[in-house]
Amino acid sequence: MFRPIKHVLRTPKYRTIALASGLAYAIIYIITVGIISYVPGLSSASGIPVFRTSYLGISAIPTDNIFFFIFYGALAFLVASSFLVGINTALMFYSRRVAKVCGIQKKPESKGLFGIVPAFFTSFSCCGGGLLALAIGPAAFSSLSIYSKFMAPLTVVVLAAGTYFVSKKIAKMERC
Repeated sequence: MFRPIKHVLRTPKYRTIALASGLAYAIIYIITVGIISYVPGLSSASGIPVFRTSYLGISAIPTDNIFFFIFYGALAFLVASSFLVGINTALMFYSRRVAKVCGIQKKPESKGLFGIVPAFFTSFSCCGGGLLALAIGPAAFSSLSIYSKFMAPLTVVVLAAGTYFVSKKIAKMERC
C-alpha cells in the first residue's frame, strides 16, 4: 500500500517533482499568507541583512523593503504540508505512468491535492492577512478566526489522507 510512496521517494525523477512542487507550494503559501511581505522604506539599521529568532518565531529583513516573519508552529505546518503536497504531486505523475504501462485508458486523477484548499485558510490562524484577506474580504477573514486552531491539523490530515488513498489506488493499479 505504501510501495508507491517509497518508489516516488527513491526514484530521482519523481523525487525532483516532489521537491519542486513542494517548494513551489511553500513559496506561493509564504507570499499569499503574508509571511514574507514588501514594506516600503524598511531597511536594517546597519545596512546588512538581519535575522533574528525569538520565543515566538523567526524574523528577518533579508534586503531593503522585504520583511519575513513566521511562528514556529506555522513553520512546522509549512514543512509538513509542503512535503505532503510534493508527494501528492509526484504520485499523480507516477499514477499516470502506471496507467499508461498497464494500458488503462482512463487517466487517474489526483484527489490528494484537495488538501491545498484548506491550507490557504490556515493563514488567519498563524500569519496575518496577506493576499487571502483581500481575496475573501476582511469580514469573512475575521469570522474564520473561530476555527483557527483546527485548520492547520485539518489540512495536514486531509493531505495525509489524500496521500494514503492515492497510494492505495496506485498499488491496486500496479497489480496489472
